[in-house]
Amino acid sequence: MKKKFSSIAISTAAILVMGLTFASPSQAAVDIKVGDTCKRLATTTKVGLITYQCILVKGKREWSEPWFTALKKKHALYRTLPADIKAKGKLTFATDPTDPPFQYFNPDNDLIGAEIDLANAVGKILGVKVEFVSSGFSAIIPGVEAGRFDASVSAFASTTARQKIVDFVTYFNSSRAFLYRTDTLPDIKDETDLCGLKVAIPSGTTMATAIVGLSTNCTTAGKAAIAYSLFPDQAATVLAVRSGRADLTILSASVSSHLQRNGNGEFEVLLRPTQGLDYNGMVVRKGGLVKVMQKAVQRLMDDGTFTAIFTKWNIQKLARDKVEINISTR
Repeated sequence: MKKKFSSIAISTAAILVMGLTFASPSQAAVDIKVGDTCKRLATTTKVGLITYQCILVKGKREWSEPWFTALKKKHALYRTLPADIKAKGKLTFATDPTDPPFQYFNPDNDLIGAEIDLANAVGKILGVKVEFVSSGFSAIIPGVEAGRFDASVSAFASTTARQKIVDFVTYFNSSRAFLYRTDTLPDIKDETDLCGLKVAIPSGTTMATAIVGLSTNCTTAGKAAIAYSLFPDQAATVLAVRSGRADLTILSASVSSHLQRNGNGEFEVLLRPTQGLDYNGMVVRKGGLVKVMQKAVQRLMDDGTFTAIFTKWNIQKLARDKVEINISTR
């Protein structure tokens, strides 16, 4: 369920050092987590949004999450896996761990999040192990294309340009939001108010392309251009805002809201529900694997597991009704 890493990306580490931790739903009671020893079998306890159950694992009593424990290998799905996946017995997922609540490191250096849970669930019903590899966001799609990774969970937006390189399994919606320091930008109402501001943008994202057009709109209207800068990942843009090197950053609404809730009053968010509308999901290498992954995620959606995962991370309203391949809004 959770994956230990020996090191953290520099920008993520910097944020942790400076005091901005991406809090998990269970952070209020760090003494309980999956794999910890429990006393009485079948006992359940709830911490935040997470329900734990005491089960027997290889003769030892451990805390687990019921939705994950209940998952079983689907042999019909396993038989449809590409031969190389069967041979190595695992799926390798790249992930940029700076994107809470979808994928990020908690203070214990565990990789957690909604899409981490989902990838683990997919691996369990396919009957293969799941391996996560930390990567910069902009390097993920080239890595999947080159075969270094089988897939990626990094809240990717499915676009027609990206679909020429990789395939997409889409299962949730997203929109934009502005994240900025509290009480610093009282007059911000929409994109036209960004003219002349210093804006931090994660490289390789759809926003990295969109910001060029927004800046052009400013100059066309006779206003100052947007002084935007590209950063390697979302954690770096948040750090730029926090340190005053940027006035704001533009992230997905769900990520921005998560950071605001866990930022001890440090951030404000302006939601832009009609801007940057995307279908998001899993990046998959070209070939037959995408059909297997689509069927696996759809199975998890049909049996309620998907809803359990997204509800656990308080993003159930983002879920799509159907898992689809290579659909997009742009």
